Amino acid sequence: MNDKIKVKVSAFVANILEIDALSFEFTKNGKSNKNGLLNKLIPTLVEARKERRNQIENILKTEYNQSDSENIYNAVNTVIDKVYFNDENLGTLEESIWIRPSKENISVFDEIETSEILITAQELSVYIRGLLNEYSMLPLYKREALIFDRELDIFSTACCTSRILYFRNKETNERHKVFAFDYFYGYWMNSGNYCVFYDINKKKIMATPLYDMQDAYIIKQKFKPSERLIERLQAYCDECDFEAVVSMEGEQDVL
Repeated sequence: MNDKIKVKVSAFVANILEIDALSFEFTKNGKSNKNGLLNKLIPTLVEARKERRNQIENILKTEYNQSDSENIYNAVNTVIDKVYFNDENLGTLEESIWIRPSKENISVFDEIETSEILITAQELSVYIRGLLNEYSMLPLYKREALIFDRELDIFSTACCTSRILYFRNKETNERHKVFAFDYFYGYWMNSGNYCVFYDINKKKIMATPLYDMQDAYIIKQKFKPSERLIERLQAYCDECDFEAVVSMEGEQDVL
């Protein structure tokens, strides 16, 4: 694996990456840090691509029972990339981006080089460009959910299990110990994703954008909310205009 990977992309894709790097605060010295964005994003895109292949394979084997399912499987994956995520849909390849794999993600790029490009019969740069073409055609809220897939998964797990969640707010640098209540995709708002929670230490109901959630982890200990707190949290979700109240504090002492 080379220290840096050069990928030619369309101006459309380059602009989307620039916008997302700035929107989600991947910056360095006041400029967009697309390399930081791509190191966070590409491992998730690779996993999504592998999951789709698994679904295709399972459908062929269980629903169609084709004896030549492996050949059909390989053909379908190639066709999907060529038809839906090809370069012609997004313009000429007039921009170059450079990716320097981080130490944490070098194994992902090694997997692309040693396995993924063999499965898809593509060159390394073509495979990565296909990932970015697919990503760039998604709405903003979905792109944010992919970039912060790990944080969303942790928050979702905390919601389902009532286990206590800890995280740091990137904007305020505050640490929070919370009961995670619900999260909202932004297709019905201004393309944002918002997490609603009860701050246990501050005794406040709050909401924060997904991209502001950093260093998130959950512990085994669970939080048992009162019925009144659940009612207040639900009322906050029902009435709150999240666009206007990013990190807004709700009622206090609702236990």
